[in-house]
Amino acid sequence: MLAAHHTTGVAISWTLYLLAQHPDVADRVAEELVNVLGERPAPDYADLKRLTYLKMVLEESMRLYPPGPYGAREISEDLRVGDYSIPAGTTIFYPIWAVHLNPEYWPQPEVFRPERFSAAESAGRPRLAYIPFGLGPRSCEGAALAMVEAQLVLAVLLRRFRFELAPGHSVVPVERFVLWAADDIRMNLTPRVT
Repeated sequence: MLAAHHTTGVAISWTLYLLAQHPDVADRVAEELVNVLGERPAPDYADLKRLTYLKMVLEESMRLYPPGPYGAREISEDLRVGDYSIPAGTTIFYPIWAVHLNPEYWPQPEVFRPERFSAAESAGRPRLAYIPFGLGPRSCEGAALAMVEAQLVLAVLLRRFRFELAPGHSVVPVERFVLWAADDIRMNLTPRVT
């Protein structure tokens, strides 16, 4: 459960980073928040189903910057992949970031476009084209909790503030156990007038 809070914080940070670069998308999320919440400063759990664009933004952010950039599995039996033989007991790393940037399933994969996660666009995509929480029986047990936490925190923050990247600060992703920013993600906040 503690791990879920850490990676959730990373997902929120990268989402705010992308929204700072795309103020039109941030404004659309803020508009959705006003429409769903009215005067309330924070959503209830039941509101999350109505915050569809916020969820699409979070999912697209985790596609571009997956909190855990890779996964690993130990092969339990000999495996043949194309021309390669992999003996049982071998640890295989799978790059989530590479999966999420596959142009076969994600046209213009480097572009931030939350609409990729609309029901219509998601319908024809293979399930394993998007694996921010890993895959199989050892995928993240906290995935549902992480999504709820991230959406709630983002809703509260985006309802109250506009986020802008700090001038002159470059953000460089670094792959470790989680996808860090080498020198943090520095931002300036201004109150959002509602």
